[in-house]
Amino acid sequence: MDILLYCIIFMMGTVFGSFFTLAIYRIPLKKDITHERSFCPNCNHRLEWLDLIPIVSYIGLRGKCRYCGEKIRIRYFLLEILSGCIFLLGYLSFHIRFPYFEISKIMAFIAFIGMYITLTIVAGIDKEHYKIQIGVIIFGMIVQLMYMLYLYKFEKISLYGYTPYFIAFFGFLVLDYLLFKKSNTYILEVIILSIYVSLCIGSYLFIIVLIFMIVEWIIWEMIQYVRFYINDKADILKEQKKEKMPLGFFMMVTTVGVFLIENFLWYYK
Repeated sequence: MDILLYCIIFMMGTVFGSFFTLAIYRIPLKKDITHERSFCPNCNHRLEWLDLIPIVSYIGLRGKCRYCGEKIRIRYFLLEILSGCIFLLGYLSFHIRFPYFEISKIMAFIAFIGMYITLTIVAGIDKEHYKIQIGVIIFGMIVQLMYMLYLYKFEKISLYGYTPYFIAFFGFLVLDYLLFKKSNTYILEVIILSIYVSLCIGSYLFIIVLIFMIVEWIIWEMIQYVRFYINDKADILKEQKKEKMPLGFFMMVTTVGVFLIENFLWYYK
């Protein structure tokens, strides 16, 4: 029975992975992500259900659109697999076992999924457009707030310690709104994202995330200069300096990784 449950959770993750590719593509274009049917971005042909089965459709179509033959980016396929794995690892990390379900662990798992959905969409858009989508973070905050209300109501956990996070979040949110279109607010948006992540995983784990991100930034910069010296062209360095590190993307990868490792250590110690 556990194996069947694992398969169901993995498949749920792949479905969300398919949704992520749609959301990452449409949100920056301000297109509907819930009601409008999926379509091929090359020929605009509406996709049928046979074209939308996660993993299976990509393999069956050999990575090409059924209608125009345009090659489908393999990252869509990889994101579906990755999301399935993250869902399953998240479930296992909370040590949830059938049929002895504990409501506290189930709710914690759901809160983790909410965080993963939020960070993945933010990371995907950031990697493509170097832009943090504040609206997606607000969605994540609402999910996290609902989880905290559950903790307060049923687990009798005080929410007093979380108050500074919400004050800081809404304060920077207002500041971002006031400065929007007047200046580049990317760093401000990263701060808002950092507050959200810190609220979700706690200050201790967030410090670990920051340490890893500093290491990632150093590696990123080293790669830029190594590429320059290999090409040995001054104009290459000039172009590479325009390549900015997508902080939202790296924060998502680091946060999910650190959280899962800590969770496995906590529940399986």
